[in-house]
Amino acid sequence: MTELLLQAGACAAGCVPADRLRERMAPENWQRALTATPGLKSLLCAAFPYGPEKVTPGPLSLYARGADYHRVLRDRLAPAAAALARRYPGRRFDFYADASPFPEVYAAALAGLGRVGQNGLLITENAGSYVFLGFLATDADLPPTGGTVRFCSGCGACRRACPGGALAGGLCRERCLSHLTQQRGALTEAQRALVRKGGMLWGCDRCQTVCPENARRTAPPLPEFLSGPDPSPGELALSDRAFRRTFADRAFVWRGVQPLRRNFEIINKE
Repeated sequence: MTELLLQAGACAAGCVPADRLRERMAPENWQRALTATPGLKSLLCAAFPYGPEKVTPGPLSLYARGADYHRVLRDRLAPAAAALARRYPGRRFDFYADASPFPEVYAAALAGLGRVGQNGLLITENAGSYVFLGFLATDADLPPTGGTVRFCSGCGACRRACPGGALAGGLCRERCLSHLTQQRGALTEAQRALVRKGGMLWGCDRCQTVCPENARRTAPPLPEFLSGPDPSPGELALSDRAFRRTFADRAFVWRGVQPLRRNFEIINKE
């Protein structure tokens, strides 16, 4: 079961009974999961490593420097889903990455893939928190792995390093630079000041780069996630349609050009 996920490129994999996630899900999310996968029994969880082996500064968060992870995870999990369907005839295996109805980090931690960090990210043993999570929801009753949710050592390095103070007492999205840089529309003066302080066109890696667990990672990133070119000032001046076409295979394109153009102007013209 999990060996198929590891063969697909995951650095950690496991399975959790869907019923163990229900108490962590809003009723509408549970219903959404049942509608997508009638008879839902299990959730297969897989963590895929990303990021360069040596972290270097740049205007894009590490997760956005390579190919769009939604497509990469789908392409890598598709053969595993097909193999599982052959192994369990008549059963469904429905793919999710990022936009699932499930509490993804909690599910992966419960399945034994790693520990939950103070920044809310999953920390795996061999790739740290530099992982994308992919899932296969199924109506097959599969043997669970893990069994308890574990947490990081709580050293506080991520809380102290956060430019916006977003991790004091839990994650505050309104002060998280990763959230702010992706937000559409005008920002308040306080939000603009945070973006200027962070100096990023898209995302923020500060809580991850200071995490001691990430300094010990050994799993190499998947080749699809190695760095591609950053958008140039000229490309940020493109129309939204042209920008989306130019960077169609990158994760940062989902909001269009406007947020990146706005962030560039905040950082360079104020």
